[in-house]
Amino acid sequence: MSKSRNQPHWNNQTGATLVEVLVSALLLALGILAMAAMQVNAVQYSKTSEFRTLATLLANDLGDRMRANHPALQNMSGATGYDYLSTDAYAAPTLPDEPGTNCADGVTTCTFNQMAAYDKAVWSRTVFRQLPQGTARVIVNGTGDRIYADIWIVWTDPSSSTSNQAADNCPANYNQPSTVRCVYFRIAI
Repeated sequence: MSKSRNQPHWNNQTGATLVEVLVSALLLALGILAMAAMQVNAVQYSKTSEFRTLATLLANDLGDRMRANHPALQNMSGATGYDYLSTDAYAAPTLPDEPGTNCADGVTTCTFNQMAAYDKAVWSRTVFRQLPQGTARVIVNGTGDRIYADIWIVWTDPSSSTSNQAADNCPANYNQPSTVRCVYFRIAI
């Protein structure tokens, strides 16, 4: 009686199950990595969406402030109006100064220019605090019943890559770094 006759022949199948398990583990690992990358992108895009929503709310806030302080025949542009950083190229923002006159205390009666200065100061501080390194550029144009404000709200996107995906929304010749994002609004006053 020979031992080789009674024993099954496994010589041709050696290691086949191990290879199948390794391929399955590799496919599972690739699937988990793809899901993790998808989750990271979803978080990044949701944060970008949050910043854009905040920018929209801030632009509407400034538009409402301008409409509330719009006396007839008043020039709303220029340094004493609502223009804000209208000729400057991008510079890393710092917290803007507090308003000189408190027009919201209910006691002080402010002129158009004082109210515009107050609105710009309060609004620019809010932009800086609500968005990462937030700043803005505002230019008021038009006369009579056709006055509008061009508003660019700008922030540094902490999760952005080196690609400048929003450069087309920044003001011309703004020379911003690649991590800076801009959103443009035109608001009728």
